[in-house]
Amino acid sequence: MQLPEHGLSKEAIHQKWNEYTLNDMNWQDGKFFGYVYYPGDEYYSVIKEAYAKFSATNALNPSTFPSLKRMENEIVSIAANLLHGDENTCGSLTSGGTESIFMSVKTAKDWAKKNIKSKTPELLISESAHPAFCKAADYMDIHYQLIKLDKDYKTDIADLKSKISANTIMIVGSAPQYPQGMIDPIEEMAEIAYNTGCLMHVDACVGGFLLPFLKMNGVDLPEFDFSVKGVTSMSADVHKYGYAAKGASVVLYKNNDLRKSQFYVKTDWSGGVYGSPSFLGTRGGGPIAAAWTTLNVIGLDGYTRIAKEVYAEVQKIKHVIKEEIPEIYILGEPKTTLFAIASDSLDVFELADELAILGWTINRQQNPMSLHIILNAIHIGKGDLFLNDLKSAIAITKKFSVNKLKNNLQIGAVKGLKKILNDKQFSSLTKKFAGGENPDNKRKAAMYGMMSELSGSGSLDELVLDYLDKLYTEEDKKV
Repeated sequence: MQLPEHGLSKEAIHQKWNEYTLNDMNWQDGKFFGYVYYPGDEYYSVIKEAYAKFSATNALNPSTFPSLKRMENEIVSIAANLLHGDENTCGSLTSGGTESIFMSVKTAKDWAKKNIKSKTPELLISESAHPAFCKAADYMDIHYQLIKLDKDYKTDIADLKSKISANTIMIVGSAPQYPQGMIDPIEEMAEIAYNTGCLMHVDACVGGFLLPFLKMNGVDLPEFDFSVKGVTSMSADVHKYGYAAKGASVVLYKNNDLRKSQFYVKTDWSGGVYGSPSFLGTRGGGPIAAAWTTLNVIGLDGYTRIAKEVYAEVQKIKHVIKEEIPEIYILGEPKTTLFAIASDSLDVFELADELAILGWTINRQQNPMSLHIILNAIHIGKGDLFLNDLKSAIAITKKFSVNKLKNNLQIGAVKGLKKILNDKQFSSLTKKFAGGENPDNKRKAAMYGMMSELSGSGSLDELVLDYLDKLYTEEDKKV
């Protein structure tokens, strides 16, 4: 594609928008889990105004737009207060959970240079923690070990104790973790970190702007934040349960000494002294202003009400699953607004296909095979709709179909061929399987079934890379 010779009219642009979004997820109907967190039109009208008003501004230099710095400081302060920080708690606004996580790992690395004398510093990361921690460690060439989960899908304390050493620079737990929605035993993990003299990061990207309000509504939850001795940093996404526009998260530290390790400076550049508080240099003012506006327009009473209503919707869904749908069950005992369903009698990936046919977007998980459900404000009042469609999808999944037979044969073939082909031959074969999948096809059970069978293998790495590459058409790749 090339630039149009003449700029398009507003009407032509709107037409293109409509054309391009034909196959997008229709998030307004609420038939999805994840991706979009929407507080309602009454709030979002002014949030959009804030984003537009500050969209041309730049937070690179705080002296140029002090308004953005003031907003950022107030966002950080609000988050710190919600998460029981004290007068020393500080932090930064980032572009999202991944950047917040990257900053926490970078901070641990630089802090350890001064405080832990080890030639092989390492992170201890719960198996259920977000892959962004492993991604950050790989990018920064930091060694890490994964901590097993116990039978309740929480970080196994015994395994943590067996792996901690003088090389440990930071322990990572989640509140809650994403796959099953469990809150890790933060108090026990933080005590180990404190006694060892290492850092303790709590990833509350999902729960940071949810758990405090659930507690205010009387939900019995364990301690997870800066009220716990030994917790030294946290991450919390404003654009998840904070309901801000995309591009807003906070990373918080117990004190300024820790935050200084996050900063990057280059004092001998010919362009002048360069300093950056986070990974990004240029930062658009739109997400900052929108995040500040969201927190202030919704307010304490709004967040408390939304959390109460979302929690009630989740409780209703969980109750019906437990009492009326014997074919599936909930993994563990999650206490918040996200959970996973599994089955001993159904292929849950096929169940996901049938839900997709009914219009639902639902994430498939592995180890164990399960489907991920997470509700937010847009799902209030949608519980009955989901339950009715879930029951219909289960009824269809239980019946014999050519699709299921084909899926099983394909997965079985992959399992069998893996045993007799060398790695090069097998990788070539799995690429062909992946290439046969249309990204727009609602039926993906076979592909996810193969992925589950090949979890952690180099062959799966190649398959996923090939599939991701095929999501972008040749037309999209043309310069």
